[in-house]
Amino acid sequence: MFNSEICAISRCNLVKVSGYKTCYKHVADKKAFEINILNYLKSNERFVDINMAGFPLKNISIENKRFYSCKFSGTILSNVKFINCNFRQCFFDYSQFEECKFIDTNIKFSCFAGSVFNNCSIIFSDILHTSFNGIKSNNLKINESDLYFSAFANSTMDNSSFFDCNLKKVNFSQSKRNNVSFKKSNYREAFFDKSDKVEDI
Repeated sequence: MFNSEICAISRCNLVKVSGYKTCYKHVADKKAFEINILNYLKSNERFVDINMAGFPLKNISIENKRFYSCKFSGTILSNVKFINCNFRQCFFDYSQFEECKFIDTNIKFSCFAGSVFNNCSIIFSDILHTSFNGIKSNNLKINESDLYFSAFANSTMDNSSFFDCNLKKVNFSQSKRNNVSFKKSNYREAFFDKSDKVEDI
């Protein structure tokens, strides 16, 4: 699992980022840190136990990469594309996704809880046993993907859709949904509150 050592700055409770003694907030030269991280991402295909919590990613395509037990909590991602990537036991909790895409990506046993998704899409992907609990989404499109045993409990979703997805044992309990479509998805095999009215529009 990723390193959980605390930032060297006194009274800071954030976890230090990989290769540094401080959290991202207290990195003195953020430009140099950004260059180092982007070069590291470009020059490697497999990443284990790295911590990039809080580091913003924007206008980048990340393709054919493998991430294991990595921490991206509190990250702001803008116009980021993940193509043919794999994530295992990774943490994106309380992150913000703007205009992002996950394409042909495999995600297992990971966490996106408490995150925000605006104008994002997930296409042709397998996202299994993964938590989206408490997310807020607007215009999140999930198409032709397997979400087996994942969870969207306590989420707030607007103008979003699950098109032709496997929703077997997906948990939508206590979620608030406005204009959310489940067209061609097996939503009857998912978990909803008894009072929920679910439509396959």
